[in-house]
Amino acid sequence: MAVNDLKAFFQSNPLMALFSDEELDECVKASEVVEFAAGVDIEKRGETHNSSWIVYDGEVGVSIPGEGVTEELLTKLEKGRIFGDMSVFTGNLVAFDFKTTQPSTLVRIPRPVFMGVVKKNPAATLQFTKNLTEIVFHLGLYQKEHEIREAAMLASPDPYDLYFTSASEPMKISVINCGSSSLKYTIFDTTQRDPLIEGTIERIGSADAHHKVVTPTSKKSVSLGAVPNMEKAFEFMVAAISDPAVGAVRDVREFKAVGHRVTHGGGLFNGPVIIDDQVLEQIRSVSDLAPLHNPYNIEGIELFRKLLPGAKQVAVFDNTFHQTIPPAAATYALPRRLCAEERIRRYGFHGTNHEYVALNAATFLKKPLSELKMITCHLGSGASVCAIDHGRSIDTSMGMTPLEGLVMGTRPGDVDPGVIFHLLRKGRSAEELENIFNKDSGLKGISGLTNDMRELLAAAENGDAHALNAISVFCYRIKKYIGAYTVALGGLDVVVFTGGIGENSPEIRARIFQGFEAFGMTIDHRINRDARPERGQVVDIAEPNAKVRVLLIPADEERMIARNTLHTVGLVRSEADIRVFKTTPIPLSISAHHIHLTQENFELLFGRGKAMTPKSPLSQPGQFAAEETVNLIGPKGNLEKVRILGPARKYSQLEISRTEQFKLGIDPPIRDSGDIEGTPGITVVGSQGQIHLEKGVICAKRHIHMSTDDALKFGLRDKDVVRVRKEGGRGLIFGDVLIRVDQNFRLDMHLDTDEGNAAEIKPGDTGYIESIEHRRYI
Repeated sequence: MAVNDLKAFFQSNPLMALFSDEELDECVKASEVVEFAAGVDIEKRGETHNSSWIVYDGEVGVSIPGEGVTEELLTKLEKGRIFGDMSVFTGNLVAFDFKTTQPSTLVRIPRPVFMGVVKKNPAATLQFTKNLTEIVFHLGLYQKEHEIREAAMLASPDPYDLYFTSASEPMKISVINCGSSSLKYTIFDTTQRDPLIEGTIERIGSADAHHKVVTPTSKKSVSLGAVPNMEKAFEFMVAAISDPAVGAVRDVREFKAVGHRVTHGGGLFNGPVIIDDQVLEQIRSVSDLAPLHNPYNIEGIELFRKLLPGAKQVAVFDNTFHQTIPPAAATYALPRRLCAEERIRRYGFHGTNHEYVALNAATFLKKPLSELKMITCHLGSGASVCAIDHGRSIDTSMGMTPLEGLVMGTRPGDVDPGVIFHLLRKGRSAEELENIFNKDSGLKGISGLTNDMRELLAAAENGDAHALNAISVFCYRIKKYIGAYTVALGGLDVVVFTGGIGENSPEIRARIFQGFEAFGMTIDHRINRDARPERGQVVDIAEPNAKVRVLLIPADEERMIARNTLHTVGLVRSEADIRVFKTTPIPLSISAHHIHLTQENFELLFGRGKAMTPKSPLSQPGQFAAEETVNLIGPKGNLEKVRILGPARKYSQLEISRTEQFKLGIDPPIRDSGDIEGTPGITVVGSQGQIHLEKGVICAKRHIHMSTDDALKFGLRDKDVVRVRKEGGRGLIFGDVLIRVDQNFRLDMHLDTDEGNAAEIKPGDTGYIESIEHRRYI
């Protein structure tokens, strides 16, 4: 097709007619005209596509699965219709199937080009919104959209982007992990499943350094001789990855992004972040919390910034996954002022791998992570257990430092602090104790032999009592944490084993699960003995009818760092986006305690055939405060005259503040509205009766309601998480703010009573989105 013909075709489209000549020329230059026969799948449910399509000639059917193997045809798209734009613009998985119904000619426009042009053109954005909503809403599918998207997620082989499905264009990403005497590096290509190359340089600073290099087709280990410092190690790394025989890269300047493992973020960061001078100084400011790690992480960052000044450097922290741990689990019972001054709290570690295996488990089980309660066990030389409730870490065994929790290779885990005072009084120095606790304790200390579990198992087999005791203590501590976290979660769906011991020791796994049969945790011992999962594989060792699934998932922190780096780089805001953030105020509202009721429950409380009586409208269209109120009866106390909000819901749900939960004597989790599985219940009293809700009491996560138009203007989507800055009065920043998008919503941020009072929120106050914390991929 001639260029002029394609440009004229674009100009005939109601959306693209709003583009300038320069923008049209940009689209024409990037476009590809493709011929398709009838019956060809263009986009499938559950996939992520990186292009928009325009029907030039022919016809494309839009369908969803019907009964059995049939499909329900929703509509047909003819000449001039754009599709694929929803997936392209929001990043959500494709929710419908698009297939040619006759021989057709389609025009493909790459995602970065189309999305960039639409977003910087306000008139085009408005028209785009209309196109976006037409398929979902005008086809009468609004109520089904959640189910459709969930089905699309379950149908996708990579719903959580662990294999870089979201990459808008091929990209090579370097992952770096610098230690005191080692440099680990991994190179990923987003078009390939396996790394291009992995390397480890060990014993840096000695005269006998070694370099291990692994590629998809080879493994080798060579002696480097003297490698006096990290800068020299970088030279060997660059030579290895640019070696023509390896074929990873021709030149290191091919890297568009570098992901750096950083051990400690000190509570300053809620997720990965692009590194600039300010971020680097913040990492440096918390180095005293990880003196054996952060300084060397910083050195690697500085060296790579010199090596590749044009590449985006991303810090991926080992503990930000645990930032969601509630105060009850994060707080040490020490003087509050001391904890604040010295930043003493539970931070947790291994977060990158805990999150990775959690996403992998959800993918394997074909269930949304937001519906699962799981315990992930990272068992290696360093070991930790994490309780994950609906995708959020709510507790983890490591604490302010990696010394707390489980018995590890050379670390003791939980120890009475009095032991330290006793040893200090006996003349041991702080430095000596630090060395004992970090290098001479744990499995090595108990056994007096080694920190290697394989050697301990062999020694125990030969009758070594100390080796057997070390193994028993190791397994008992894990059992204790699994039991405690099962209670903390209020139930359990999945246990995951990962790390060198967790993946590779069937005997340790079998010992851990002895005695758990009464809790629905039973493993198939034959499968457990034979399981040898390789990286990227998942093995379920639970008995088929077991209530709790038990999965083996090999660790792959490097892949998770690369994935998070890709997402962080993809969230770089344009100047136009930043202007929207900085100049669009968001009303701040306090959402007092309230209850939503089903019609059935309302009638049980107020009489058969009764309906809610609207008292006053709420900020969101169609919602109202009802005249009717209820009283609540908890284990400890009561709340009276709690307002019912209408209209009637599909489920009954009570939202209260932290202060009120203490008064009632219950401990509900922080949850998204509607996410009530595993939550506590409450007795509700109305004028004509009372009911007991078995579940449904939550502390609602702070959130922003916005329309689809608002979401497009901000460049956000449903379930994204942002930081919001309140200005004036008591200025502060709210983190972990959930975005909730609906075509009928009005822009408004909701805080509970405690949060509103603490921030001194008053009518008319506004906030501004400061940054995006997390991007919801599905």
